[in-house]
Amino acid sequence: MKDRIVAQRYAKAFLEIFRESNFDSLLNDISALRKVFTDSGELIKKIDSYLLSPQKREELINLLSENLQNRKVWRNLFGILVEKHRFSIIEAILYELEAIIYEKRNQIKVILKTAHKHSPTVIENIRKKVSEIFNKDVIFDARIEPEIIGGFVAETESFRIDGSIRNNLIKFKNIIDKMRVK
Repeated sequence: MKDRIVAQRYAKAFLEIFRESNFDSLLNDISALRKVFTDSGELIKKIDSYLLSPQKREELINLLSENLQNRKVWRNLFGILVEKHRFSIIEAILYELEAIIYEKRNQIKVILKTAHKHSPTVIENIRKKVSEIFNKDVIFDARIEPEIIGGFVAETESFRIDGSIRNNLIKFKNIIDKMRVK
């Protein structure tokens, strides 16, 4: 919880220097950073480690920021986090930045899980329904998860809509199990 509060403070301070017209480039940078951190799982720990020399950590944050659209601002943030030995919260900061940007735009990011790829029309119909529920424009992070069998699962950090066949089968099994007990 403490890390999240600290991450929120960094995110708010970071966004103070941006105009809303620059939010798209920030979202692109956030997406690129997430991919880098996912692809190289130990990078955050390496950058935050005192085992590396200050020069080596500096090299890593320069490499990390070099292809970002807002490289100077990211470089400054990374430098502060390294100096304060808080680089470990960078993913929480990225999450908070994205959440604040979406909130300012009256949008919400929703993870949409489906068993297979659907047509744009089906996805748009799901988007409209989910948008009505949240009363916000929905940005989908679409994922294919065959284990849900069919239907979809739409979820945020605090809300879940489970319209999957897998979930319906589990509910049906529970009903049958309760009937057997009686």
